[in-house]
Amino acid sequence: MTQQLSLFPDRPLDTLNGLQDTNIADLEVALNPVDEVFTASARLRSNRNFMELLDFITRFPNYSAFNGLLLYIQDSSATYVATARTWAKKFRRRPGQNARPLVILAPMAPIRFVFDIRDTEGSPIPSALLKSVESGSPLSGKVYSNTQQNCSLQGIAVCETTLILDAKGTTDRITPALRKRYKDLNIQKDTSYLIHLNKSHSLEEKYSSLVHELGHIFCGHLGIDRYAWWTEREDLNISGEEIEAGCVAYLVCKRKGLRACSEKYLPNYVGENRKIPAFSLNAVLQAVSYVEEMGKHRWKERRKRRRN
Repeated sequence: MTQQLSLFPDRPLDTLNGLQDTNIADLEVALNPVDEVFTASARLRSNRNFMELLDFITRFPNYSAFNGLLLYIQDSSATYVATARTWAKKFRRRPGQNARPLVILAPMAPIRFVFDIRDTEGSPIPSALLKSVESGSPLSGKVYSNTQQNCSLQGIAVCETTLILDAKGTTDRITPALRKRYKDLNIQKDTSYLIHLNKSHSLEEKYSSLVHELGHIFCGHLGIDRYAWWTEREDLNISGEEIEAGCVAYLVCKRKGLRACSEKYLPNYVGENRKIPAFSLNAVLQAVSYVEEMGKHRWKERRKRRRN
C-alpha cells in the first residue's frame, strides 16, 4: 500500500444536492481535499468530462490513480510524463526552455515533478512510448490469485459458484445466519465478508466482478469491521454505491487493458444526458489503489493502515 493514501483523509460526504446552497469556501470543512475539488467543480462532474477524467487516469497505469487525478487537473492533454532525470537517462531528452513541471505525489517524499513528453526535446521519441495500454490484453493469473489470497488476509472470503441469470457477482456481510447457511464453505472465524463469483465466467470476467465487489467493500457500503482501513458510509443511495463500485472496476480493469470488462459497469449510471449521482471520488481512488496493490504479490500478513 503506498503511503500517499494517507494524504487524503476520509470525512463524511454530503450529497451534492445538499451542498448546492453551501458557500464554496465552507466545503473544506465538510469534505476531504479530493471530494472538495470534485464537488466544487461543475466541469469535473459533467458526464462527458467525468468519463474523460476516468479515461485519462487509465492511460497512466504506472502512476497511482491519485496521481492520475493530479495530472488531469494540471494538464488534461498530457500523454506521457517522467521526471527530468528519467527523460535524460532513459530517453536522452530534456525539458524544453518553456516546459511546465507537473506535480505528483511520491513515496517517501512529499512531491515529485514530472514533464509531459511534448514539453521535452532531444532524441527522437520512441513510437512505443506513445501507445496507450493495450485493450483486450489477457489477465495474468497471478493478479487474480494474488488478489484472492490477499482477500482472505483482509477478512474477505471469495467463492466461485454457479449464479443464476449469468450474474456477475454478489457480496454479503457475514452474519451468524449466513455462516450457518454456508457452513460447507468452512468460513474462517475472523472473516467478515463473503463474495460469490460466477465460476462459468472467464478469468477476466471473474476478476472484473471481484474488483467490483471489492469496490463495494472498500468504499464502505457494507460497513466496517475491526480490521477495516476504510470508513463506514451511510450517506449514499443505491445509485451512488453502484457508481462508486463501477468506477473502481472501470479504472482497475481498464488500467490493465481489460476494456470489455471495464465498460460494462458504468453506462447505466453515467449516460450522456443523465445527472451523476452523488458519490465520493476519494473513496473510489483509495479503493483502486488498494485493489491494485492486492494484485501485485501475495502478502504475508494483513495490511495495517490507520482509518482516517
